[in-house]
Amino acid sequence: MGDPRSFIEIVDNLITSSRARLPVFNTTAARVQQEIAKDEPDLRRIENLIVSDQALTAEVLRYSNSSFYKGLNQVATVRNAIVRLGVNEVSNIVMTVTHASQFHSKDPFRHGVMSKLWRHALGTAVAAHWLCGHCGLHGIAHEAFFAGLLHDVGKLFILMVIDDLMKSGRLPINPSVSLLMEAMDHLHTGHGYTLMKHWNLPEKYAEVARSHHAEAPDTENYLSLTVRLADKTCNKMGIGLRQDSATVLLATPEANELHMTEVDLAKMEIMLEDTQALGTKN
Repeated sequence: MGDPRSFIEIVDNLITSSRARLPVFNTTAARVQQEIAKDEPDLRRIENLIVSDQALTAEVLRYSNSSFYKGLNQVATVRNAIVRLGVNEVSNIVMTVTHASQFHSKDPFRHGVMSKLWRHALGTAVAAHWLCGHCGLHGIAHEAFFAGLLHDVGKLFILMVIDDLMKSGRLPINPSVSLLMEAMDHLHTGHGYTLMKHWNLPEKYAEVARSHHAEAPDTENYLSLTVRLADKTCNKMGIGLRQDSATVLLATPEANELHMTEVDLAKMEIMLEDTQALGTKN
């Protein structure tokens, strides 16, 4: 287990052999996203999809009443939430709640890693959404949240595969933090892309998962630019598995393409600090 290449090969081989257990994309979340994508979404259908799941309804209301949304009156029903926040925001909450349930392991160590990975996913989603509003990219704000939430789904997949390997006894020694990190860093973009295609998600989201660490950003792809800058911001702040505190966000090509100032970037960091409480319930 001392050679990271052999560990990575074991994980990669299991995935490419089609024997790995694939994470399931929540059926309700998928149906809500399909409805949202229509030119004229049926709000009553979206409401009915949510209220058919009591646990999901409770979590949607919890998020809707959180300090992040700063409502003056308490939201008591899903319909109230849709009226106050809008169907796109409620859809984002549904995606947040259903995706969060994937980040669990019975092993305390790997559960801790998954909890940090979840904080990073949510932080990236919130920051990408904020960037769209700040930069006048309102038309892709909902998409940016969705893409940000799923950009590292390949890492979750890798952790689930490792969990399965441990349970089956094919990995007799618990992998160290460094081995886990190396496996996730090396494999998550390609396998994240493949997983999202398996889920039949639009190419634009799968492509963000595959290319968000590419050396040079696609300067015409604002969905990718917002997620990449959000990702780097979270990493700089230590929201997730690593802290790259030496990163100068103002010097990044993403900040330049989005015309961000030092003040803008500071505002985004403050916003993220204020909203991190949303990611602690895991």
